[in-house]
Amino acid sequence: MKKIVTTITVLMLTVLCVHAQEGATSGVQAETEEKAKQDEEFDISKAFPEEEIAHKLDMKGMKVYNYMMSHKFADLEGKLEKFLGEEWKKSNAEEQAEAVEAAQKQVEAQGMKILGMVTYKHSEKAGGMVMLMQMTTPVAGGEADGLTMVTLTHINM
Repeated sequence: MKKIVTTITVLMLTVLCVHAQEGATSGVQAETEEKAKQDEEFDISKAFPEEEIAHKLDMKGMKVYNYMMSHKFADLEGKLEKFLGEEWKKSNAEEQAEAVEAAQKQVEAQGMKILGMVTYKHSEKAGGMVMLMQMTTPVAGGEADGLTMVTLTHINM
C-alpha cells in the first residue's frame, strides 16, 4: 500500500511540476521522425547505472524512475549533470523555488518532505525536461534505514 501511495504522490508531483513550468512548452513544434528517434535513444535511467530501479512508470512523453537511495542530494545532482551534459541547462532559481513550494504542500500531505529538487531543460528542444527529486519515505521517522526516495523524470513533449 505504501508503494502505491508513494507512486501516486510522485506522479502527482511530476504533473504539478510540469504545470508550474508549462511556459517552457508553449510554442513547441512537432518534431521530425529523426529527432523523435534520437529522443527514444536518450535513456535517463542510465544516469544512475549502479542503482536498482524500485519502480518505473512509462507514459506517452514521460518516463519516471523511482529509486531508494542513501546518497546526498548534491551528489545525485552532480552525477545527473555529468550524465546530461552541456545540452541540458538547470532551470533558474525562481522557477525552482516555485516548483519546490508547490510540490512541498502535496508531499507534506502524504507525511513526507522534499530534501532536494532540481529541473533541467534541453537547450535545443523546448519540450525536453528532466527533474530530479529526493524526499523522505512515508514511514515513521521519515527515513527507512537511512534511505530516501529519489525520483528521476524525463518529459519529452
